[in-house]
Amino acid sequence: MKRLFLLLVLLIAQFSFSSEGEVDSDPWENLNRKTHSFNMSLDDWLIRPIAETYDFIIPDFVQTGFSNVFDNLGTPVSAANNLIQFKPVGFISETSRFILNTTFGIFGLFDVASRLGIQERSEDFGQSLGYWGLKGGPYIVIPFFGPSSVRDGFSLAPDYYLRPDLVRFEDNKADLGLNGLSLVNLRAGLLGISDLSGNDQYSFYRDAFLQRRDYEINDGKIDEFLFEDEFD
Repeated sequence: MKRLFLLLVLLIAQFSFSSEGEVDSDPWENLNRKTHSFNMSLDDWLIRPIAETYDFIIPDFVQTGFSNVFDNLGTPVSAANNLIQFKPVGFISETSRFILNTTFGIFGLFDVASRLGIQERSEDFGQSLGYWGLKGGPYIVIPFFGPSSVRDGFSLAPDYYLRPDLVRFEDNKADLGLNGLSLVNLRAGLLGISDLSGNDQYSFYRDAFLQRRDYEINDGKIDEFLFEDEFD
């Protein structure tokens, strides 16, 4: 595990200190396309049918409640990353949201904070690294997880361990069940936009992911001319 961690750090560093023009954003495209096809097949044959059944059986208000709970569990991660980025307003906002929604919102079942006008200021560890100048490195598609980059893939572990202990059970079956419910609930919410990928689905996912991450890291400040060129 330590060797893998060191390898990831060295890989991130290698691409982070290279100039932007020297780095191919998708040097592993052949492997990425195969992984993307695997993920899409898994979705078509397993995840989407389960999500459709879930969406048919579970009432909308219950699905909304589940979404609120899972969002609330991610709020401490966001608060910590706001602190890492020296964003006091974001830290206070996310901390307040977690306290209010966990208590008055019954463990996050109800989004009380939003009703009180407390804005969500979501941040993750990948955004924190990007904020401090660490470039994303090559685009990668992670089996079961989907689009990512070397930096953001590496960041999944810190974000996971920043989540409250109640989402990591001693019983692996309970842990797996909760994460499975989170995945199915998320997928059910995306059923209405499943066919917006165009002719080259892989390129659509890649470009959309990379531009969305740039948008998030720069807090919504993007190069409008670059955006227009990409989607001309």
